[in-house]
Amino acid sequence: MDIKISHNWLKDFLKTSAKPEKIAECLALSGPSVERVHKINDDYVYDIEITTNRVDTASIIGIAREASAILPQYGIKANFKFEILNFKPNPKSQKLNKLFIKTNSRLNKRVMAVVIEIPKVEKSPTWMKDRLEASGVRSLNNVIDITNYVMLEIGHPTHVFDFDKIVTRKLIFRLSRHGEELTTFDNKTYKLFGNDIVIEDGNGEIIDLPGIMGTKNSVVGPETKKIIFFIDNNDPILMRKTSLNLGIRTLAVQLNEKGVDPELVASAFARGVELYQNLCRGKIVSKIYDIYHNKPKIKIIHVSLDFINSRIGVDIPAIKVKDILTALEFKVSLIRNTFSLTVPSFRLNDIDIPEDIVEEIARIYGYHNLPSKLMKGALPEKLTDSPFQFEQKIKNYLSGWGGIEVYNYSLVSKDMAGNGALKLKNPLGSDSEYLRTSLKPSLIAAAKQNSGQKDAFHLFEMANIYLSLDSARDKLPEEKMVLAGIFANQDYRLAKGILEAFFEKLHISDPKFLDNLISVDGLYYYEFEVEKLRQMHKDFVAFKPIPTYPAQIEDITFEFVGETKIGQVLQSIEQVPWVNQVELVDIFKNAYTFRIWYQHPKKTLTDKDVEKIREKIILTVKKKFGGLVNN
Repeated sequence: MDIKISHNWLKDFLKTSAKPEKIAECLALSGPSVERVHKINDDYVYDIEITTNRVDTASIIGIAREASAILPQYGIKANFKFEILNFKPNPKSQKLNKLFIKTNSRLNKRVMAVVIEIPKVEKSPTWMKDRLEASGVRSLNNVIDITNYVMLEIGHPTHVFDFDKIVTRKLIFRLSRHGEELTTFDNKTYKLFGNDIVIEDGNGEIIDLPGIMGTKNSVVGPETKKIIFFIDNNDPILMRKTSLNLGIRTLAVQLNEKGVDPELVASAFARGVELYQNLCRGKIVSKIYDIYHNKPKIKIIHVSLDFINSRIGVDIPAIKVKDILTALEFKVSLIRNTFSLTVPSFRLNDIDIPEDIVEEIARIYGYHNLPSKLMKGALPEKLTDSPFQFEQKIKNYLSGWGGIEVYNYSLVSKDMAGNGALKLKNPLGSDSEYLRTSLKPSLIAAAKQNSGQKDAFHLFEMANIYLSLDSARDKLPEEKMVLAGIFANQDYRLAKGILEAFFEKLHISDPKFLDNLISVDGLYYYEFEVEKLRQMHKDFVAFKPIPTYPAQIEDITFEFVGETKIGQVLQSIEQVPWVNQVELVDIFKNAYTFRIWYQHPKKTLTDKDVEKIREKIILTVKKKFGGLVNN
């Protein structure tokens, strides 16, 4: 995802004398990718690309934290200053407004809320409007703008409701039902697919699509006097699914779907309340609600200095390593050259193993500072009889004959799985709960999805199928690499010809393999075990010297009554002595014309020699297949 960061705003949390261009250069070398820096009025704006695993950097404080760790590596002083604010609640004697909030531990990680009395909804101050607009967010009013300001600054989405529009005073999280409708605050109506996280008012009316977009029936307007300042941290997978289904891609959902740290909720909440008190003359008129399910567990990683330096390739002093990790907000303890590191909550999703720590040190230290040396030692020997090389050879051959390789999911629905398919214990859905036992259903489905294509096409796939084993002791299925393909809008003989040419390239002469080409729903399908092909194929065949004596070539046309396998006719003709080659060159109704090469290795055949061979061919075809010469 791409974000815009205001330099003036960044300076609130990053104390440094570095110019914007220098900050951008250093960040790009060791941290987030800075695409450009450009000036807007009296401010500079950084265009930054954030990778999916680093949602913690998608905010002002996230970039400030990164910069405070990176800039000192380039001899530039920098300090990160950020503290959780302490807002002042109103006296206890005041009459409090009550809310009923019902959460679900399967849907929500954390929810915080408070009711704030706002004298008047007004325009935001100029400095806030400038910062929001520099970040690509349109200013609306002071109440709405604060939610966006906090999201951009802290990195956690926030939301407000008009308190008086929620008559029941209830906020109930639940999953939506298929077909339920809601209208967002921009007057667009959406029909839900089901299993979307929603908030209802206790009477069945949806009043929010949390983490994605607010609804019209609870939105703040000019008449609003009380707001519910609300922050929720929900299941990221469900939110992404809803967002993609509905086509709503707000900045809030782009953050939420990446798994925002629930510990950030308190910081965002405190900052939001402070801004409402200072900019809107807001008064807290309820208790503070904080519902926290399943707090993240502390993660500690142990890694030695020797392990770090051996992986990076240079000797970095222990004090340097400690400074880097401390700047990234790891809690660091060093005992006998081994670091014990407590991972900060905002990095729990992407720091798991010692190698992750090595990566953090290497990037902050600077990949450009690592030595560039050619590896020593002998070059590794090429693998002999590698299955991967053979698989690539198959793909190259089939692609050369116009085949298009496709990739289908190994996890399929029950009706596509086949007999004896293994079922997952924890499937993501009914369409991916079984391991497939054949590639056929997936390829047929792929061909039918392209049914509008009028020209002939050939799809093929090479993938594992999964077969259950008889022994109860075997927990894992048997995996078999299979090659399968399907011809659509294709003549049978052309499809068969491609397979014949394919086997000829592999130097496999077993004609039984061609029996695997079968008709399925007007398509022609084939399937082979790759390992069997690999065992039977030959890289080279025995050299056959070029004939010394010329061949006589002629065409013979046979008529056949009933269905006749022409492939068997060709094989029978080839077995007649002194027939060097035969091919089918023309078909008209039941008449088939064969071109035959007569050739002897030790002499030039005479017309009489050819006549005897021809008579033997005619007799063989008549006796075996009932074919008669068409004069």
